[in-house]
Amino acid sequence: MLKNNNLYKLTGVMKIKKHEINFNMEKRGITIKKPVNPNSVDLTRRERFCRLYDFKKVDRPVHWEAVAFWQETLEDWKSKGGLPPDMEINGNYGYPNSAVREHYHLEPFFGISGGLGFTMALSGPPVQTRVLKEDGNERVMENDLGKIWRVRTDGVSMPQWIRFPVESPADWAQKIKPRLNPRRHEYPGLENELLAGAGGTEPMGLWLVGLYAFWRGFWGEVNLAYAFYDYPDVLHDMAKTWLTMHCECVPYIFSRAAIDYVLFHEDMAFKNGPLIGPDLFDGFMAPYYRELFAHLKQCGQSRFMLDSDGNNGLVLERFAELGMNGLFPFEAAAGCDALEFRRRHPRFFVWGTIDKRVLLRTKEDVRREMLKKIPPLWEQGGFIPAIDHSVPPCSQENFEYFLELARELCR
Repeated sequence: MLKNNNLYKLTGVMKIKKHEINFNMEKRGITIKKPVNPNSVDLTRRERFCRLYDFKKVDRPVHWEAVAFWQETLEDWKSKGGLPPDMEINGNYGYPNSAVREHYHLEPFFGISGGLGFTMALSGPPVQTRVLKEDGNERVMENDLGKIWRVRTDGVSMPQWIRFPVESPADWAQKIKPRLNPRRHEYPGLENELLAGAGGTEPMGLWLVGLYAFWRGFWGEVNLAYAFYDYPDVLHDMAKTWLTMHCECVPYIFSRAAIDYVLFHEDMAFKNGPLIGPDLFDGFMAPYYRELFAHLKQCGQSRFMLDSDGNNGLVLERFAELGMNGLFPFEAAAGCDALEFRRRHPRFFVWGTIDKRVLLRTKEDVRREMLKKIPPLWEQGGFIPAIDHSVPPCSQENFEYFLELARELCR
Protein backbone atom coordinates (compact mmCIF):
# COMPACT_ATOMS: atom_id res chain seq x y z
CA MET A 1 0.00 0.00 0.00
CA LEU A 2 1.25 3.47 -0.81
CA LYS A 3 2.32 5.73 2.00
CA ASN A 4 1.72 9.43 2.27
CA ASN A 5 3.24 11.30 -0.67
CA ASN A 6 4.56 14.03 1.62
CA LEU A 7 6.63 11.45 3.47
CA TYR A 8 8.16 10.34 0.21
CA LYS A 9 8.98 13.91 -0.75
CA LEU A 10 10.73 14.42 2.58
CA THR A 11 12.58 11.11 2.29
CA GLY A 12 13.68 12.00 -1.24
CA VAL A 13 15.09 15.33 -0.09
CA MET A 14 16.96 13.73 2.81
CA LYS A 15 18.38 11.10 0.46
CA ILE A 16 19.71 13.73 -1.90
CA LYS A 17 21.46 15.57 0.95
CA LYS A 18 22.90 12.35 2.34
CA HIS A 19 24.63 11.48 -0.91
CA GLU A 20 25.71 15.09 -1.43
CA ILE A 21 24.94 15.01 -5.12
CA ASN A 22 26.90 17.54 -7.11
CA PHE A 23 25.10 18.14 -10.36
CA ASN A 24 27.63 20.73 -11.61
CA MET A 25 25.87 21.21 -14.89
CA GLU A 26 27.48 24.53 -15.70
CA LYS A 27 29.82 23.03 -18.27
CA ARG A 28 28.33 21.93 -21.53
CA GLY A 29 29.00 18.39 -22.56
CA ILE A 30 29.22 16.96 -19.04
CA THR A 31 29.99 13.24 -19.00
CA ILE A 32 27.63 11.23 -16.82
CA LYS A 33 29.58 9.10 -14.38
CA LYS A 34 28.99 5.38 -14.59
CA PRO A 35 26.63 4.49 -11.73
CA VAL A 36 28.31 2.69 -8.84
CA ASN A 37 26.44 1.03 -5.98
CA PRO A 38 28.50 -0.07 -2.99
CA ASN A 39 25.73 -2.51 -2.02
CA SER A 40 25.43 -4.10 -5.45
CA VAL A 41 25.13 -7.86 -5.78
CA ASP A 42 26.51 -10.04 -8.50
CA LEU A 43 23.60 -9.90 -10.95
CA THR A 44 23.72 -9.91 -14.71
CA ARG A 45 21.53 -7.29 -16.34
CA ARG A 46 19.24 -10.08 -17.45
CA GLU A 47 18.85 -11.41 -13.92
CA ARG A 48 18.31 -7.89 -12.61
CA PHE A 49 15.51 -7.23 -15.11
CA CYS A 50 13.73 -10.50 -14.34
CA ARG A 51 13.93 -9.97 -10.59
CA LEU A 52 12.76 -6.38 -11.00
CA TYR A 53 9.80 -7.37 -13.15
CA ASP A 54 8.84 -10.01 -10.59
CA PHE A 55 8.94 -7.48 -7.72
CA LYS A 56 12.00 -9.08 -6.14
CA LYS A 57 14.78 -7.16 -4.45
CA VAL A 58 17.50 -5.72 -6.71
CA ASP A 59 20.46 -3.42 -6.16
CA ARG A 60 19.36 -0.91 -8.81
CA PRO A 61 17.00 -0.67 -11.80
CA VAL A 62 17.83 -1.57 -15.34
CA HIS A 63 19.24 1.56 -16.98
CA TRP A 64 16.55 2.06 -19.60
CA GLU A 65 15.77 5.62 -18.50
CA ALA A 66 15.59 6.89 -22.08
CA VAL A 67 14.55 4.50 -24.82
CA ALA A 68 14.40 7.00 -27.67
CA PHE A 69 15.39 10.57 -28.57
CA TRP A 70 14.14 12.97 -31.18
CA GLN A 71 16.85 13.24 -33.79
CA GLU A 72 16.70 17.02 -33.43
CA THR A 73 17.50 16.64 -29.72
CA LEU A 74 20.81 14.89 -30.31
CA GLU A 75 21.72 17.14 -33.24
CA ASP A 76 21.18 20.22 -31.07
CA TRP A 77 23.27 18.87 -28.20
CA LYS A 78 26.05 17.90 -30.58
CA SER A 79 26.04 21.27 -32.35
CA LYS A 80 26.47 23.02 -28.99
CA GLY A 81 29.40 20.83 -27.97
CA GLY A 82 27.45 18.69 -25.54
CA LEU A 83 28.28 15.48 -27.39
CA PRO A 84 31.65 14.51 -28.93
CA PRO A 85 32.04 16.04 -32.40
CA ASP A 86 32.87 12.67 -33.95
CA MET A 87 29.95 10.83 -32.33
CA GLU A 88 27.57 9.16 -34.77
CA ILE A 89 24.08 9.97 -33.53
CA ASN A 90 21.87 8.59 -36.28
CA GLY A 91 19.57 5.92 -34.94
CA ASN A 92 16.48 4.11 -36.18
CA TYR A 93 13.18 5.94 -35.71
CA GLY A 94 14.52 7.76 -32.67
CA TYR A 95 16.17 4.76 -31.02
CA PRO A 96 19.74 5.86 -30.27
CA ASN A 97 22.71 3.96 -31.59
CA SER A 98 25.26 2.31 -29.33
CA ALA A 99 27.52 5.40 -29.15
CA VAL A 100 24.76 7.54 -27.61
CA ARG A 101 23.71 4.77 -25.26
CA GLU A 102 27.26 4.17 -24.10
CA HIS A 103 27.81 7.90 -23.54
CA TYR A 104 24.96 7.94 -21.03
CA HIS A 105 25.48 4.37 -19.76
CA LEU A 106 22.07 3.38 -21.04
CA GLU A 107 22.00 -0.39 -21.11
CA PRO A 108 21.25 -2.47 -24.24
CA PHE A 109 17.61 -2.94 -25.12
CA PHE A 110 17.14 -6.13 -27.16
CA GLY A 111 14.11 -7.79 -28.65
CA ILE A 112 13.42 -10.35 -31.32
CA SER A 113 10.31 -10.86 -33.39
CA GLY A 114 11.11 -13.07 -36.37
CA GLY A 115 8.68 -11.15 -38.54
CA LEU A 116 5.89 -11.21 -35.92
CA GLY A 117 6.66 -7.80 -34.47
CA PHE A 118 5.46 -4.26 -35.09
CA THR A 119 4.06 -5.35 -38.44
CA MET A 120 3.52 -9.03 -39.20
CA ALA A 121 5.59 -10.10 -42.21
CA LEU A 122 3.77 -11.61 -45.16
CA SER A 123 4.99 -14.73 -46.89
CA GLY A 124 5.71 -14.75 -50.60
CA PRO A 125 7.56 -12.16 -52.68
CA PRO A 126 8.93 -9.18 -50.70
CA VAL A 127 6.62 -6.18 -50.71
CA GLN A 128 8.14 -3.56 -53.01
CA THR A 129 7.93 0.20 -52.39
CA ARG A 130 8.18 2.98 -54.96
CA VAL A 131 8.17 6.76 -54.93
CA LEU A 132 5.02 8.32 -56.34
CA LYS A 133 6.04 11.93 -55.89
CA GLU A 134 8.78 14.00 -54.31
CA ASP A 135 8.29 17.69 -53.72
CA GLY A 136 10.31 19.98 -51.47
CA ASN A 137 10.77 18.33 -48.09
CA GLU A 138 8.23 15.54 -48.57
CA ARG A 139 8.00 12.27 -50.44
CA VAL A 140 4.91 10.19 -51.25
CA MET A 141 5.39 6.41 -51.29
CA GLU A 142 3.31 3.42 -52.38
CA ASN A 143 3.84 -0.30 -51.93
CA ASP A 144 2.55 -3.40 -53.73
CA LEU A 145 -0.26 -3.85 -51.23
CA GLY A 146 -1.76 -0.48 -52.11
CA LYS A 147 -0.64 1.41 -49.03
CA ILE A 148 0.21 5.08 -49.71
CA TRP A 149 1.94 7.40 -47.25
CA ARG A 150 3.78 10.71 -47.05
CA VAL A 151 7.10 11.21 -45.23
CA ARG A 152 9.41 14.12 -44.46
CA THR A 153 12.80 14.15 -46.13
CA ASP A 154 14.37 16.79 -43.87
CA GLY A 155 13.94 15.13 -40.48
CA VAL A 156 12.35 12.34 -38.47
CA SER A 157 8.58 12.29 -38.17
CA MET A 158 5.65 9.90 -38.15
CA PRO A 159 4.36 9.22 -41.67
CA GLN A 160 1.06 10.60 -42.85
CA TRP A 161 -0.99 7.64 -43.99
CA ILE A 162 -3.10 8.28 -47.09
CA ARG A 163 -4.43 4.85 -48.06
CA PHE A 164 -4.34 1.40 -46.48
CA PRO A 165 -4.21 -2.08 -48.06
CA VAL A 166 -7.61 -3.26 -46.83
CA GLU A 167 -10.71 -1.29 -47.73
CA SER A 168 -13.17 -4.19 -48.13
CA PRO A 169 -13.63 -7.83 -47.10
CA ALA A 170 -12.33 -8.88 -50.51
CA ASP A 171 -9.04 -7.05 -49.95
CA TRP A 172 -8.44 -9.05 -46.78
CA ALA A 173 -9.56 -12.40 -48.19
CA GLN A 174 -7.72 -12.15 -51.50
CA LYS A 175 -4.70 -9.93 -50.92
CA ILE A 176 -3.59 -10.40 -47.30
CA LYS A 177 -4.94 -13.55 -45.64
CA PRO A 178 -3.37 -16.05 -48.09
CA ARG A 179 0.06 -14.62 -47.19
CA LEU A 180 -0.38 -15.16 -43.44
CA ASN A 181 0.13 -18.89 -43.12
CA PRO A 182 2.32 -20.17 -40.25
CA ARG A 183 3.57 -23.08 -42.35
CA ARG A 184 5.03 -20.63 -44.84
CA HIS A 185 6.31 -18.04 -42.38
CA GLU A 186 10.00 -17.38 -43.02
CA TYR A 187 10.94 -15.57 -39.77
CA PRO A 188 12.61 -12.64 -41.56
CA GLY A 189 15.41 -10.97 -39.64
CA LEU A 190 15.48 -13.60 -36.89
CA GLU A 191 19.08 -14.67 -37.40
CA ASN A 192 20.37 -11.10 -37.15
CA GLU A 193 18.20 -10.48 -34.11
CA LEU A 194 19.65 -13.54 -32.41
CA LEU A 195 23.19 -12.40 -33.16
CA ALA A 196 22.50 -8.92 -31.76
CA GLY A 197 21.28 -10.37 -28.49
CA ALA A 198 23.85 -13.16 -28.23
CA GLY A 199 25.71 -13.62 -24.96
CA GLY A 200 22.87 -14.38 -22.59
CA THR A 201 23.56 -11.55 -20.15
CA GLU A 202 21.01 -9.00 -21.46
CA PRO A 203 17.22 -9.08 -21.02
CA MET A 204 15.66 -10.56 -24.13
CA GLY A 205 12.13 -9.71 -25.18
CA LEU A 206 9.85 -11.29 -27.73
CA TRP A 207 8.21 -8.35 -29.47
CA LEU A 208 4.85 -9.19 -31.03
CA VAL A 209 2.34 -7.08 -32.90
CA GLY A 210 -0.81 -6.66 -30.84
CA LEU A 211 -4.27 -7.30 -32.20
CA TYR A 212 -5.42 -3.70 -32.53
CA ALA A 213 -2.14 -2.74 -34.19
CA PHE A 214 -2.53 -5.72 -36.53
CA TRP A 215 -5.98 -4.53 -37.62
CA ARG A 216 -4.91 -0.91 -37.86
CA GLY A 217 -1.90 -1.71 -40.05
CA PHE A 218 -4.25 -3.01 -42.74
CA TRP A 219 -7.35 -0.82 -42.25
CA GLY A 220 -6.10 2.44 -40.76
CA GLU A 221 -7.69 3.94 -37.66
CA VAL A 222 -10.69 5.59 -39.34
CA ASN A 223 -11.73 2.66 -41.53
CA LEU A 224 -11.14 0.26 -38.65
CA ALA A 225 -13.54 2.23 -36.45
CA TYR A 226 -16.28 1.67 -39.05
CA ALA A 227 -15.27 -1.95 -39.66
CA PHE A 228 -16.23 -2.96 -36.11
CA TYR A 229 -19.82 -2.26 -37.15
CA ASP A 230 -19.75 -2.80 -40.92
CA TYR A 231 -17.53 -5.91 -41.10
CA PRO A 232 -17.41 -7.58 -37.68
CA ASP A 233 -16.98 -11.06 -39.19
CA VAL A 234 -13.91 -9.88 -41.10
CA LEU A 235 -12.31 -8.51 -37.95
CA HIS A 236 -12.94 -11.77 -36.12
CA ASP A 237 -11.41 -13.67 -39.03
CA MET A 238 -8.39 -11.38 -38.89
CA ALA A 239 -8.15 -11.93 -35.13
CA LYS A 240 -8.18 -15.70 -35.59
CA THR A 241 -5.41 -15.36 -38.16
CA TRP A 242 -3.38 -13.17 -35.76
CA LEU A 243 -3.85 -15.71 -32.99
CA THR A 244 -2.92 -18.67 -35.20
CA MET A 245 0.23 -16.98 -36.48
CA HIS A 246 1.44 -16.22 -32.97
CA CYS A 247 0.50 -19.57 -31.42
CA GLU A 248 2.05 -21.66 -34.18
CA CYS A 249 5.14 -19.54 -34.83
CA VAL A 250 6.38 -18.47 -31.41
CA PRO A 251 7.37 -22.00 -30.27
CA TYR A 252 10.09 -21.98 -32.92
CA ILE A 253 11.40 -18.67 -31.60
CA PHE A 254 11.37 -20.05 -28.05
CA SER A 255 13.44 -22.98 -29.31
CA ARG A 256 16.08 -20.55 -30.59
CA ALA A 257 16.28 -18.05 -27.72
CA ALA A 258 15.67 -17.74 -23.99
CA ILE A 259 12.92 -15.14 -23.72
CA ASP A 260 12.42 -13.09 -20.55
CA TYR A 261 9.29 -11.13 -21.41
CA VAL A 262 6.76 -10.67 -24.20
CA LEU A 263 6.07 -7.13 -25.41
CA PHE A 264 2.87 -6.46 -27.33
CA HIS A 265 2.98 -3.40 -29.59
CA GLU A 266 -0.44 -1.77 -29.70
CA ASP A 267 -0.20 2.05 -29.54
CA MET A 268 -3.97 2.08 -29.24
CA ALA A 269 -4.60 5.33 -27.39
CA PHE A 270 -4.26 9.08 -27.82
CA LYS A 271 -4.10 11.94 -25.34
CA ASN A 272 -7.72 11.74 -24.18
CA GLY A 273 -8.36 8.01 -24.17
CA PRO A 274 -8.12 4.68 -26.00
CA LEU A 275 -8.97 4.26 -29.67
CA ILE A 276 -11.36 1.41 -28.88
CA GLY A 277 -13.94 1.31 -26.11
CA PRO A 278 -14.15 -1.33 -23.37
CA ASP A 279 -17.23 -3.00 -24.87
CA LEU A 280 -15.57 -3.47 -28.24
CA PHE A 281 -12.44 -4.66 -26.44
CA ASP A 282 -14.46 -7.29 -24.59
CA GLY A 283 -16.15 -8.52 -27.74
CA PHE A 284 -13.34 -8.33 -30.28
CA MET A 285 -10.01 -8.47 -28.44
CA ALA A 286 -10.35 -10.15 -25.05
CA PRO A 287 -11.16 -13.69 -26.29
CA TYR A 288 -8.09 -13.81 -28.51
CA TYR A 289 -5.70 -12.29 -25.99
CA ARG A 290 -7.00 -14.67 -23.33
CA GLU A 291 -6.20 -17.66 -25.54
CA LEU A 292 -2.80 -16.29 -26.53
CA PHE A 293 -1.84 -15.66 -22.89
CA ALA A 294 -2.80 -19.23 -22.04
CA HIS A 295 -0.64 -20.54 -24.88
CA LEU A 296 2.33 -18.38 -23.88
CA LYS A 297 2.04 -19.55 -20.27
CA GLN A 298 2.24 -23.14 -21.51
CA CYS A 299 5.50 -22.10 -23.19
CA GLY A 300 6.84 -20.87 -19.84
CA GLN A 301 6.14 -17.16 -20.26
CA SER A 302 4.59 -15.03 -17.54
CA ARG A 303 5.79 -11.46 -18.14
CA PHE A 304 3.40 -9.73 -20.56
CA MET A 305 4.04 -6.05 -21.24
CA LEU A 306 1.93 -3.66 -23.29
CA ASP A 307 3.58 -1.02 -25.48
CA SER A 308 0.95 1.64 -25.90
CA ASP A 309 1.36 5.41 -25.82
CA GLY A 310 -1.37 7.81 -24.80
CA ASN A 311 -4.05 7.33 -22.16
CA ASN A 312 -5.24 3.73 -22.36
CA GLY A 313 -7.89 4.31 -19.70
CA LEU A 314 -10.46 1.54 -19.22
CA VAL A 315 -8.82 -0.62 -21.87
CA LEU A 316 -5.71 -0.91 -19.70
CA GLU A 317 -7.95 -2.08 -16.86
CA ARG A 318 -9.35 -4.75 -19.18
CA PHE A 319 -5.86 -5.82 -20.20
CA ALA A 320 -4.83 -6.14 -16.55
CA GLU A 321 -7.85 -8.34 -15.84
CA LEU A 322 -6.79 -10.65 -18.69
CA GLY A 323 -3.23 -11.01 -17.39
CA MET A 324 -1.24 -8.19 -18.96
CA ASN A 325 1.11 -7.22 -16.15
CA GLY A 326 3.25 -4.34 -17.44
CA LEU A 327 3.06 -1.15 -19.50
CA PHE A 328 5.47 1.15 -21.26
CA PRO A 329 5.53 4.18 -21.21
CA PHE A 330 2.70 5.21 -18.81
CA GLU A 331 2.56 8.53 -20.62
CA ALA A 332 2.06 11.26 -18.04
CA ALA A 333 1.69 13.81 -20.84
CA ALA A 334 -1.57 12.04 -21.73
CA GLY A 335 -2.88 11.96 -18.19
CA CYS A 336 -1.70 8.47 -17.15
CA ASP A 337 -1.27 8.19 -13.39
CA ALA A 338 0.99 5.28 -12.54
CA LEU A 339 0.63 5.82 -8.79
CA GLU A 340 -3.15 5.65 -8.96
CA PHE A 341 -3.06 2.60 -11.25
CA ARG A 342 -0.74 0.86 -8.80
CA ARG A 343 -3.27 1.35 -6.02
CA ARG A 344 -5.66 -0.85 -8.00
CA HIS A 345 -3.03 -3.19 -9.45
CA PRO A 346 -0.14 -3.41 -6.96
CA ARG A 347 1.77 -6.06 -8.93
CA PHE A 348 1.69 -4.26 -12.29
CA PHE A 349 5.10 -3.44 -13.78
CA VAL A 350 5.66 0.25 -14.54
CA TRP A 351 8.27 1.42 -17.03
CA GLY A 352 8.30 5.15 -17.79
CA THR A 353 5.88 7.65 -16.18
CA ILE A 354 8.33 10.62 -15.92
CA ASP A 355 6.68 13.47 -17.81
CA LYS A 356 8.89 14.40 -20.76
CA ARG A 357 7.56 17.97 -20.65
CA VAL A 358 9.40 18.79 -17.41
CA LEU A 359 12.66 18.58 -19.38
CA LEU A 360 11.53 21.78 -21.10
CA ARG A 361 11.20 23.62 -17.77
CA THR A 362 13.54 24.07 -14.82
CA LYS A 363 15.64 21.68 -12.77
CA GLU A 364 13.30 22.28 -9.86
CA ASP A 365 10.39 21.11 -12.03
CA VAL A 366 12.35 18.01 -13.00
CA ARG A 367 13.19 17.32 -9.37
CA ARG A 368 9.58 17.82 -8.21
CA GLU A 369 8.24 15.40 -10.83
CA MET A 370 10.77 12.74 -9.90
CA LEU A 371 10.39 13.00 -6.13
CA LYS A 372 6.63 12.66 -6.51
CA LYS A 373 6.85 9.38 -8.44
CA ILE A 374 10.15 7.56 -8.11
CA PRO A 375 10.48 6.91 -4.34
CA PRO A 376 7.04 5.30 -3.84
CA LEU A 377 7.21 3.23 -7.03
CA TRP A 378 10.79 2.13 -6.40
CA GLU A 379 9.93 1.07 -2.84
CA GLN A 380 7.09 -1.09 -4.13
CA GLY A 381 9.26 -2.73 -6.78
CA GLY A 382 8.49 -3.60 -10.39
CA PHE A 383 9.56 -0.20 -11.70
CA ILE A 384 11.98 1.30 -14.22
CA PRO A 385 12.03 5.13 -14.07
CA ALA A 386 12.12 6.54 -17.58
CA ILE A 387 11.01 9.44 -19.73
CA ASP A 388 7.47 8.67 -20.87
CA HIS A 389 8.44 8.48 -24.55
CA SER A 390 11.13 10.00 -26.76
CA VAL A 391 13.34 12.70 -25.26
CA PRO A 392 12.19 15.94 -26.96
CA PRO A 393 14.40 18.90 -27.88
CA CYS A 394 15.32 20.21 -24.44
CA SER A 395 18.18 21.42 -22.28
CA GLN A 396 20.91 18.81 -22.17
CA GLU A 397 21.60 19.85 -18.60
CA ASN A 398 18.02 19.05 -17.64
CA PHE A 399 18.22 15.61 -19.22
CA GLU A 400 21.50 14.85 -17.49
CA TYR A 401 20.08 16.11 -14.19
CA PHE A 402 17.14 13.74 -14.66
CA LEU A 403 19.48 10.85 -15.39
CA GLU A 404 21.70 11.43 -12.37
CA LEU A 405 18.77 11.95 -10.01
CA ALA A 406 16.90 8.86 -11.27
CA ARG A 407 19.94 6.71 -10.58
CA GLU A 408 20.56 8.29 -7.20
CA LEU A 409 16.99 7.84 -5.98
CA CYS A 410 16.95 4.14 -6.91
CA ARG A 411 19.99 3.03 -4.90
